Amino acid sequence: MVNTRAERLRTPRPTGRSQLQLVQSPQTQGPACDRWPDMGEPGIGNLDAAAALDRDPFKSQVRLWMEKTGRQDLLHPTQIQDDALAYWSRLLEPIVAAHYTLRTGRKVRRVNTALQHPRHPWMRATVTREVVASSDVQLLECSSVGMNFAHLWAQGVPEHMRLRVLHQLAVTGAKAADVIVLRGGQHLQIYRIERNEAEIARLIRQEQAFWRCVALDKAPPAHDFDGQML
Repeated sequence: MVNTRAERLRTPRPTGRSQLQLVQSPQTQGPACDRWPDMGEPGIGNLDAAAALDRDPFKSQVRLWMEKTGRQDLLHPTQIQDDALAYWSRLLEPIVAAHYTLRTGRKVRRVNTALQHPRHPWMRATVTREVVASSDVQLLECSSVGMNFAHLWAQGVPEHMRLRVLHQLAVTGAKAADVIVLRGGQHLQIYRIERNEAEIARLIRQEQAFWRCVALDKAPPAHDFDGQML
């Protein structure tokens, strides 16, 4: 049944919290890692999270707002280099996931499940892979970065990836996610991102402020929501 995937992603939570809702998504037919959602997709997905807070090195907050408000025809086309990066990341993703199992002994299952936050319907996430039968970690994010962007990972998980994963944890209710990254085709590293309720609450508040700008068709201000970094 369709609800079983969401059930596996959930961990025990206090009584009274709403259940997750599965929704249809055009992303469920292919890998979601390092791929932007389709233009005009309703709501904020996990791949939108960093841009919504103007913390994405690859997409500005204004560009995301223009996409979400149907102004994509006014934007400059995406650079071919970005398309090539996304292509190689998708191609290498199954290999990276397989090496996660070799390194950790944890089994991984590809699910491509689209979820919606129970209290914030504009907040959505696509889970590409889940860790099977683990009480410590439930989600897996795979990434491959070339040498031009390897420096972003020099100090660990970069902010835009952390925001993406926190968004997933917020929507799914999962306890933790592992992020595995292949840097420059040679260096493989694994990081753990634990659920942090304070960070998630701030993330939701800031994303909600951005989504309000989309709903009102009003350009976001030129400063960070709340004036804070996550």
